[in-house]
Parts: sequence; structure tokens; C-alpha cells
Amino acid sequence: MNTDNRPGRHRTPGGYSPLGELKSIARESAQPAMKGAAVVAAAGGLVATLSAPASAETVTDTSAVVAAPKVATPKAAAAIGPDAATAPSLAVAPALSSIGYAAPVPKKAAAKPKPIVIKDVVVEKVRTEAAKKAAAEKARKEAAAKEAARREAAERASRDSSRTSLTTPTYTEKSTVNGTTGKKSSYNWATAGQCTWGALNKWYQSEGYYPGGWTGNAMEWAWGAANAGYTVSGTPRTRSILVMQPGVHGSSSVGHVAWVTAVNGNEVTIIEMNALAGAYNYNTRTLTDISGMKYIYAP
Repeated sequence: MNTDNRPGRHRTPGGYSPLGELKSIARESAQPAMKGAAVVAAAGGLVATLSAPASAETVTDTSAVVAAPKVATPKAAAAIGPDAATAPSLAVAPALSSIGYAAPVPKKAAAKPKPIVIKDVVVEKVRTEAAKKAAAEKARKEAAAKEAARREAAERASRDSSRTSLTTPTYTEKSTVNGTTGKKSSYNWATAGQCTWGALNKWYQSEGYYPGGWTGNAMEWAWGAANAGYTVSGTPRTRSILVMQPGVHGSSSVGHVAWVTAVNGNEVTIIEMNALAGAYNYNTRTLTDISGMKYIYAP
């Protein structure tokens, strides 16, 4: 019998071979994951076997033979990635922080830039001018409306005064006034702005009261005043009301009256309303005393 003197480790024919066991497990495993687990398990046994002291002696004692390790059934590996139950969170894992890893900071959304408004100078100017014109037109209309309202109020007052003078007595009972008798009124009963109103107003300024007791157009005043107790004459005199019939010195179809301020022979100076200066205004004239002119004397 020849003795094998080659250096190294030798096994008895038919003995346990870890490498062969490893190949057999890998070949018989059906799933790739199972193969990996089996290889790891077998490798553990192989490493354990190879870690024994190397000897060139032939092993004859069966008690020194290493038994094949039992292979535990491996768990099914996760299909993708680590096990969520055991894997540390990357956001808080101290191991990642120790090697300089920092969780990425989410970027803030960029603020939207404000739109730039470019004004059209020409358009702005046109709009400004239009606004000014509209304001001026509005002010003009408001002023016109106020003026119309004022005129309407004046005309209404005049109509009311005329209506009152025609329907209401404007005189008191006869009384002695400066030595003569004549009826008096407590207000100017003629139509405002007319010659009659102007003559009564001048009488009041001179005598301190309004004569009363008659109404009607200017050409009727001489007859009415006489019936009210006043002296009426054809001779001109200051402090009297001049009564002119239609056509006399340009009198209208209803006659004309005025207040006499001076007499020089047959020349009579008067102050009158609603003649040369128009309604509500006075003017002065000097007239020649002729037929158709009567005078109501103030007492």
C-alpha cells in the first residue's frame, strides 16, 4: 500500500465535504432568494470547518469529523429595498449624520413677480381732461337749476301777491292822516317789479305807510284813490303819485304811475320802476305836464 505524502489536508474517501454540500444546496434551491440564503448558511459551515487547525495527518477518528450544519429555512427577502420595519429612517438616522449626510431642505416656491403697470401718458391726459369737462358741465347745470328755481320762486311770489291784492281788502277804515282822511294798507299790495309796486314803495319811504283802499291797473288809480279818501288833482305837486293814461309819455295800454320828486312850472321830475330801466329797477325822468296826467296827493 502506497502512502500519500503530499502536504495539505486530506479527507477519507466518502467523508463529509462542505464544498460539495454547498454546491448541492445551491443547485437544489428553486428560488434565487432561497439560493442566496442557502449559500450563506452553507458558507457558515464551510468557514467553521476551514477554521480548524490545518494538519497533514490522515483522520482516522470518526469523532473528529465535523457534522453538517443544519440549514434553517430562510425568510423570504423583500422584493425591493430594506425591510421597512427594521430599516432606520434616513431623515433621523444618526449613522447618516455621522458621515456628513444632511436631509435635503425643501426649496421654497419662488415669489411671483409683481406685474409692472406702464401708464399711457396720452390716455391719462385725455381722461383727466374729460373728467374736468364733466365736472364743469355738472356745476353749470346745478347753477342753472338753482337760478331757474330762484326765478320760479320769485314769479310764484309775484302771482300770489297779485292774487291776494285782487281778492283781499288791503285797507283799513278811514282815519285822519296828517289832517286829511284816507285808507291805509299794512303792506305793498301791488305786483313786485311793476310801476305800481315802485310808486307805493316810494310813498312808504316818504310817508311811513302804504296807501290803500283800491286795486286795479295804473290808469284806474286816480279814480280808486279818490274813492278811498285821498285828494286827487290835475295840478302837479311833490310828494304825490303821478297817474298817466295809456300812451301819455310812452305809457303802456294799462297806463303808468310814478312818484313825483320835484315840480318846476309845468316840468315834473319823477322816479319810476319798470320803465326805461326795466322791471325791479328805478330810473328818473323830467316830463311836461299835459292832458291825461293826474296826481294823488300824500296828506
